[in-house]
Amino acid sequence: MSPNFIQEELSKAYVRAVVYNAGLSLSIPEKDYYGIDGTIDDPNRRGVNRIDFQLKSTTDYEVRDGEIVYDLRVEDYNRLIRDEDVPRVLILYLMPKDPDEWLAQGLEQLCLRECAFWHSLMGKDWSPNPYEKRVFVPQANVFSQDGLRDMFRRLI
Repeated sequence: MSPNFIQEELSKAYVRAVVYNAGLSLSIPEKDYYGIDGTIDDPNRRGVNRIDFQLKSTTDYEVRDGEIVYDLRVEDYNRLIRDEDVPRVLILYLMPKDPDEWLAQGLEQLCLRECAFWHSLMGKDWSPNPYEKRVFVPQANVFSQDGLRDMFRRLI
């Protein structure tokens, strides 16, 4: 299997673990339709109770002034900025450069290395760039149980 395939599947596993541990539900379709990799639902909320997400993983990133600098494909960026009935976020999973460090396993733990962060780009300006748009993901937006609660509180 290619490293890209493994990286993508490990990022999905990370999202699954966090979402289910938070008591929420998750839908990840087999194919990425319209820039949406999945939906997180909070069945206990009334009204709009879900957030769609685009999931990216990378080993190539820079942290600057409390933000993760990431070059997102313009096509994905322009899909994430649209004002939709269902909020959309970018989930960015940072991974070690060395593939041998992506996962640690022992008798008492299974550990996916490094961390994921989320960021809403809704309402940002359309990008005319032909290839990539640089985004700045706040390190404060950790994709965790608390981060999910914060995400729902801020976006819905």
